[in-house]
Amino acid sequence: MEAKLWFILLCSVVALLLYIIGFWRRKAGEAAFAAAQLAENDEQRDSYCRLGVLAGNRNACCMFCLSRPDFFEDRQAAQPLKPFKSHGVKTAFYGHYYPSRYQELLNDEQRSFCQSLYEFKEGEKHGIEFFKACLSALQLNGLSCHVMFMPCSTEAKYFRRFRHLHEYIVTSRPELTSGLHDVDVFEDRESLHNAKGSENRVLERNYRITGNLEGKQIVIVDDVLTTGQSMADYKGEIERCGGKVVAAVFYGKTVTMSPPFLVKVYVWGSYITDLIGELAKPSDKKG
Repeated sequence: MEAKLWFILLCSVVALLLYIIGFWRRKAGEAAFAAAQLAENDEQRDSYCRLGVLAGNRNACCMFCLSRPDFFEDRQAAQPLKPFKSHGVKTAFYGHYYPSRYQELLNDEQRSFCQSLYEFKEGEKHGIEFFKACLSALQLNGLSCHVMFMPCSTEAKYFRRFRHLHEYIVTSRPELTSGLHDVDVFEDRESLHNAKGSENRVLERNYRITGNLEGKQIVIVDDVLTTGQSMADYKGEIERCGGKVVAAVFYGKTVTMSPPFLVKVYVWGSYITDLIGELAKPSDKKG
């Protein structure tokens, strides 16, 4: 009987210790995450964020993933202005786009880029810098191309979003032609980016191609690349009309959130590797 009581007491003490450790670990994670939010520079933010991940803080895991997309996505497809293939199309994007649900986890630079993308979508920003930078990155080597713009949810949005780039192409890029008026958006549909579960939805076609694309080399322009399915569908329509899609450019590419487990594995792996490296260093000999 006495042994049983001692066993129960021992289990209670262990449970209490585990609870205390877990409590302070959670508090440490919350403190590290708060410090990361208030960090003055990217180096401090990264350091505090890693501490938060080590302490198991879920928000710190999300913040770290968003700040280092090159660690968790295809490295070739995760770099702005580094061409890669998407659905067989040579593609370039200007910067990383973060969905609005992650707004509180972003730094000022990330928020600023997302705001500029929203302004481009609304036609408040012309997008000439992004267009020029992406075309330069693609190195089309002076290829004469016809630029086709991705149809939007309404005709008004389509012309508002792309009219500035159309004017720029017509007035300043003699090697290019604009296909703004080669598409007829004949009815409104729900905006794909605003739709719930939009990552897995198929774009409902609300447009028809009316221009002559026979034999033309086509560059597709759109605001955001997520899965690339919308681009692939549009490519299919263009090529059915006789055009050949040679490239696509996007203002932003949506950052995909990795599971917290993978983030923890990466950060813990880096921490253990650095620790082993420190322990393996020969100690300084005192003279």
